[in-house]
Amino acid sequence: MRYNRLGKTDLKISHLGFGASAVGGMFEKTDKNEAIKTIHTAFDRGINYFDTSPAYGRETSPFGAATSEIVLGESLKSLKRDEFIISTKAGKTASLPPVFNFSYSAIIKSVESSLKRLNTDYIDIVFLHDIEYGQGQYLKLALTEGLEALRDLKKQGKIKFIGASCYPIEVLDHVITNYELDVILVHNHYTLINDLLLKLLPKIKAKDVGLVNASPFASGLLTHKGPPDWYPVNVKELAVIKKTIAYCKDSNIPIEKIALQFALRNSEINTTLFSCSNQNILNQNLDWSQEPINLSVIEKTLVYLESIKNTDFDFGGFNK
Repeated sequence: MRYNRLGKTDLKISHLGFGASAVGGMFEKTDKNEAIKTIHTAFDRGINYFDTSPAYGRETSPFGAATSEIVLGESLKSLKRDEFIISTKAGKTASLPPVFNFSYSAIIKSVESSLKRLNTDYIDIVFLHDIEYGQGQYLKLALTEGLEALRDLKKQGKIKFIGASCYPIEVLDHVITNYELDVILVHNHYTLINDLLLKLLPKIKAKDVGLVNASPFASGLLTHKGPPDWYPVNVKELAVIKKTIAYCKDSNIPIEKIALQFALRNSEINTTLFSCSNQNILNQNLDWSQEPINLSVIEKTLVYLESIKNTDFDFGGFNK
């Protein structure tokens, strides 16, 4: 496992991180015991970074909306606290349907609750979560009261570093340019179907902001199983994906392997988060990350996907 300094922070972070959205049941029903074993296996194989959110769960998940934090907290409590890095989020309290509150008091309460669920007295990074949702109606509050709350929690030592996460490139650009953050989380913008993160890299590097790249599989779109029920994809786009998967199968290389290796090939990205709740899938991804990259197959795969490159899936309804 390779470890990188995360921006201007003092964190040495594994270049592959464990995203705990799947543990919360965001993609399919999960087994709690298998999820815990998967988290332990990730740590044993060198992953020291785990990301979660109080919004990663469903009504059908074992503990509802906060399932991911609860399971992750239970999984990590047997480890020495200085041996792993954990990030969570605040401002979004549920996902399906999404519920938000970025007020000062709500952010304080959210982080205090996360500390208890995660069985820790400090959190390495807290991101304001999905600040662009609902056509940006929460942006002003998130970037005023929300950030103020995180700064105060940082002064108190309850969190070490602060950040924000969202999908639209224009919002990310605005936040990176105008606000002082330690870390930024960018999802679905450095994948086989989207490379818009490259436009932000010069600004991120100039300000020495830590970069967490999430969703190398485009939140499940670039997999044989296909996207979850909440994914905003249409029939024509799915047809392109299916043709690409067929090409990859003919080349005897799963699209998941190509997607992961593509996302890991840029050395300017500090860490890339992928999510799963099964040990076999975890081990397969880690094995793929250590194998030589087949650039020829990657380039041919990109040709198949060209017609949907940089499609704006607008996960949070920012542009609607």
